[in-house]
Amino acid sequence: MRFNEFGQPIGEAVSYTGARLPEPVSLVGRTVLVAPLDAWQKRAFYRRIFGPDCDESIMTYSSHHLYPDETAFDSEFRLMTASRDPLFFAILRKPDAADRPVGLLSGGESLVPQGWGLVRDSSNLLGMYALMRIRADMGSVEMGHVIYTGELQRTRQATEAQYLMARHVFENLGYRRYEWKCDSLNAPSRSAALRLGFKAEGCFRNDMVYKGRSRDTDWFSMTDREWPAVKERLETWLDEANFDQKGRQKRRLQDC
Repeated sequence: MRFNEFGQPIGEAVSYTGARLPEPVSLVGRTVLVAPLDAWQKRAFYRRIFGPDCDESIMTYSSHHLYPDETAFDSEFRLMTASRDPLFFAILRKPDAADRPVGLLSGGESLVPQGWGLVRDSSNLLGMYALMRIRADMGSVEMGHVIYTGELQRTRQATEAQYLMARHVFENLGYRRYEWKCDSLNAPSRSAALRLGFKAEGCFRNDMVYKGRSRDTDWFSMTDREWPAVKERLETWLDEANFDQKGRQKRRLQDC
């Protein structure tokens, strides 16, 4: 522990000039493509996530809601597309190898053209999330607006999508702190945060009111010092050797 000249305990000295602001880039994994929102995705988002025939249960703990028709959804999607905080991303089923552009490396980040990965079939859209509450000067950013379709929930693709963004946040953008927050009653989100390597920090009581009800908010975080160990565990679990020919895991992430 360090002390100042008055004998008071103070934090460790750091030399930090801030992180980069997130930009609308695409992140390519083995099973998913994370792509910035663009106008060509609107119909898929409406059909898979925001339309009246979609599964309303995936919106229970979200500030978003379903829309009665596509016209009503237009303005909301335009706002989401134009926003930079939150900066929204679509989670897409990765195209087959034959659909990849020449020169795209398998795995890792790539600034691929936004037109690639077109949602030719709306079923290729698996979910969405966003980077938000961006404090680049302090090196802090939050994962939020997480909405998974039923097809994405509790899957290898969901884990890889989160791995890709965490790696981008720490290794490409240079953040010190990565946050995850959720309604205290949202058990699946709390479990996901812990499973992915975030650490619980506590509960903010009466934190907000949304959809006409009170919300206590659970806070989780991951730091740049913790990331290397978390990364190793996630990559071990995501490795092809950990899945059989039917895509079933051999070891749970908790056991890696």
